[in-house]
Amino acid sequence: MDKLKSFLIKRLILILIIVVTIELILNAIVNFAFFPLIQMLMGVSGSSALSITNIPYLIWGILTGNNAFIFGSFRTSAALFLILLSIFLLALPVIIGILTYATIVTKQVEILEKERDQERKDFEAQRNLMLSDFAHDLRTPIMTIGGYATAINDGMVKDDAQKKEYLTAIASKSKRMTELITLLFEYVRVGSAGFTLDRKKIDLHAFLTEIIANSYTDLEDAGMEVDINIPEDTFYISADELHLKRVIENLIINIIRHNPSGIKVGFEITKLAGVEFLAVADSGDAITKSEEELFEPFVKGEDSRSQTKGSGLGLSVAKQVMDMHGYEIHLIQPYREYTKAFILKFVDN
Repeated sequence: MDKLKSFLIKRLILILIIVVTIELILNAIVNFAFFPLIQMLMGVSGSSALSITNIPYLIWGILTGNNAFIFGSFRTSAALFLILLSIFLLALPVIIGILTYATIVTKQVEILEKERDQERKDFEAQRNLMLSDFAHDLRTPIMTIGGYATAINDGMVKDDAQKKEYLTAIASKSKRMTELITLLFEYVRVGSAGFTLDRKKIDLHAFLTEIIANSYTDLEDAGMEVDINIPEDTFYISADELHLKRVIENLIINIIRHNPSGIKVGFEITKLAGVEFLAVADSGDAITKSEEELFEPFVKGEDSRSQTKGSGLGLSVAKQVMDMHGYEIHLIQPYREYTKAFILKFVDN
């Protein structure tokens, strides 16, 4: 709507400038060409110059016969014709300007309606795809759980070690399903109209240090070298601690899930006046998707589902949370000595 208002205001100003310019030109033509001729036809001396303002009185005088000047019917008709032509020429730019602006408004509204219809169709298509992908991601663990549970229940698994293996797989798949449902709930909740952030003042450096420390063992267990460059001083921001924590944790989880062991992982802060940038970087595989595609729901870094373990919702939720805070998140490839990095921009409180 703001885009439409801006467009219409710009067009209105442009049309007004054009109309005023043409009016000035036509006014000069009428004053220096038509009015002297009208004066000659009416026998008026140059000192009694006609003007736009006294035309109505002149016409009234001609029509009622009260005009002070007596002249023939031909001269009267010619003078009246020139007066009416002058009025028409002076009114024509205004009429054309109004019609032109009305046409622009009509066309722009039609374009806006078409764009809204297309956005609605795209939204419905995206929603259907999201539900289809979510059902696909849930089907595999459900089938695994069902198969293992049936085998145990029917007594097909005799060996205790194998039974324990099946139960471990059931627990793992159940956990995965819980993660998927939690992510979907978070995605819908964050995107809902009634959702608000529970913001408070937090020290970004201490906040990040705690999250990275809690994930340090998982990164080491995945065979990754970790480089941390977080300042020890304070930098306060206004943020929802719970949701911002999930953003950082999701980026770390993605590094572990979608990269081979032996890579280098970096967490570093870059400072500017009143602004800090956190880089969550790694030297693993590059992401083939564009940044715009990557932050869409159920979009993953690789095209094949079999190559990834994520739901494709985490980055979409992260983008939503950062946007709601008024912060930014971007993908940079490459980044310094790393293959890629997610750059998070924070503004001080």
